[in-house]
Amino acid sequence: MMTFGAQAIAVTAIWLAAYRLPFSSTRTRQRVRLRLSSLTGVPSKYVFPILGTLIYLVLGVSAAYVLGGPLTLLRWHVTPHGVALTVLAAAGASALTAFAMSVLYAVNPRTDVPSAVTGVRWVQEILALPGPWRWIVPAASAAVEEFFFRGVVLMGLLALGAPAWAAVVIAGVLFIVGQLVLTETRAQAVVLGLSSVTISLIGGLLTVVEGSVLPAILIHASFAAYYTNVRRPG
Repeated sequence: MMTFGAQAIAVTAIWLAAYRLPFSSTRTRQRVRLRLSSLTGVPSKYVFPILGTLIYLVLGVSAAYVLGGPLTLLRWHVTPHGVALTVLAAAGASALTAFAMSVLYAVNPRTDVPSAVTGVRWVQEILALPGPWRWIVPAASAAVEEFFFRGVVLMGLLALGAPAWAAVVIAGVLFIVGQLVLTETRAQAVVLGLSSVTISLIGGLLTVVEGSVLPAILIHASFAAYYTNVRRPG
């Protein structure tokens, strides 16, 4: 179990580093944006939303493959009980997130949660996309994240004999750290960190109970797409 945990940490670090570091420089991003735009004819404002998403998804799927994540993790024996539990979990995730944000406002009334969210670079890139893609892109990214963290990592730990609580915590911490790495300010880190804790807790428990990562994917994908769009400026 320790070996698998170490492998999961290493693979996650490589995934995020390969996504984040090559284009961390503003000058590099501008050169790449203009070059690809001239080569493909794609408007420059769409270059990184498309390129960044493709890189993130490919790296995430590759990370899952390296750790041996089977597609059988997506199998879900659908029952009325399971569907009801998933709906309640989705409502719970929204309620817990709203509660966390209300506590944050109470502690620091000057906190600007919408600006913190829309200030995150990958969110800004999503907001540059045309209509439907502002829903599809965050949903796809969330689905890959859930498959890796709640599917491959959490279910892998359970298969190796880890207690359910430990598997939920380890997979959750990896996911939360991964989200924090993508932020650039303290406000962004706090807001996305609190949201990530909620997603990790709800998604992890639901995966353990249902024995499938698919319900967690449905919740996280809808959560990401919805909240990205409702916080879109203008």
